[in-house]
Amino acid sequence: MSSQDIVIGARMAHVRELKAEIARLREENTRLRDDAESLRAHFAEALLAAEDLRTLPPGGCLEIWDGWNLILGAKKESRGRNELIEQARRRTEESGGSLHVWIVLDGPREATRCEGSVRVTYTGGEGSQRADRMIVDYVRMAAWLGYADKVTVRTNDKELKRQVSRLTHQKS
Repeated sequence: MSSQDIVIGARMAHVRELKAEIARLREENTRLRDDAESLRAHFAEALLAAEDLRTLPPGGCLEIWDGWNLILGAKKESRGRNELIEQARRRTEESGGSLHVWIVLDGPREATRCEGSVRVTYTGGEGSQRADRMIVDYVRMAAWLGYADKVTVRTNDKELKRQVSRLTHQKS
């Protein structure tokens, strides 16, 4: 093996390291771009939901439903998303316009669909408890704006109930 072979081998190893670093940075860049887009979407969603709170009629309420908990939790209250959405539609129709329902579900891509007084949101992102975090963040925002009394959360998750209760019963 000549010194030239050693130099070429070292350069090839360095090129492989650089290619691996480029691949890692591309992956990180994609993740950061997705995170930024998710934050923009969540912020836009929060603004829309804040406007919903502001424009509720006197005595009106926004119920936030912990979707997968109501479908898959220990106390299954629905057999699937479509049934849960139909339950929400019936509740809002029966309220005569004083109730809005926002169903929050974990999902790989963030998305929101609104139909009348029912909003269905998929959180996007990765990791566990994304819907819970979104719900808690929204309730915190509603409390800061002075609308905590207009928000209720429907869930059987004891920890989520505890967090929401702490936020809605704080003194401003």
